[in-house]
Amino acid sequence: MRTAVVQSYRRHDVPPWIARCLASVERWAGAHGHTYRFVGDEMFDLLPPRYRLRTSHHVQMLADLGRLLLARDLLAEGFDRAIWLDADLLVTAPDAFAVPTAQPFYLCREVWVELEGGVPRVSERVNNCACSFTAAATFLPFYIDACQQLVRDTAGALSPLLVGTTFLSALDRVLPLPKVRDVALVSPHMLLELAAGGGPCLDAYHERFASPIRAANLCASFRGRALRDAAGRPVVLDDACFDRALAALAVNTDSRP
Repeated sequence: MRTAVVQSYRRHDVPPWIARCLASVERWAGAHGHTYRFVGDEMFDLLPPRYRLRTSHHVQMLADLGRLLLARDLLAEGFDRAIWLDADLLVTAPDAFAVPTAQPFYLCREVWVELEGGVPRVSERVNNCACSFTAAATFLPFYIDACQQLVRDTAGALSPLLVGTTFLSALDRVLPLPKVRDVALVSPHMLLELAAGGGPCLDAYHERFASPIRAANLCASFRGRALRDAAGRPVVLDDACFDRALAALAVNTDSRP
């Protein structure tokens, strides 16, 4: 199977930890014989003008559709499969990590942990931080059309998760979707605990995930956000925090986050 792996990020002011994530995916792709493609902000030029205008303040939503159009174009170019991996995804076990091939398309299982009243709350959803499509994936044109319809027909302010996690999770409840199951989603409180060496959110996450973790998405959309840690102290998720979390993930290969 001739496979292309595609990622996108801006070409300037790239945080070092993002560069490390990108490099981990490029190395993984090369080691598995996949063609690697990197696309800068020109990915957004693929978007229909009306969609781009309505979602211009939500980079996540721009990328939600952009990745699908890139996948479509790679398949039209002649690749048998197109894999998208978010720029903030670190491959921690390159020998073991593999996107399944049994189904024409895959999305990503999401286990998410938040602190509520100092107690971890775990939920499970579906996201598109890791996804793949073959030419036989009728889901791809459906999803492309659905993104545009949702943005066109939703009144009022748009949620940045509308065409990604919210839509995919709702669809999964009706018709279970095939999922990549070894990618961890690192929530803000998990990020703090990784940077600090451990904590209750990581313990709760590991218990629910219940399988090896071979890649981790660090959720860069929370970069620069302020929150309170388990002790109630205010913390900003700065690049130093991401750097420490990345270092912790790098030594926890093929195990817990």
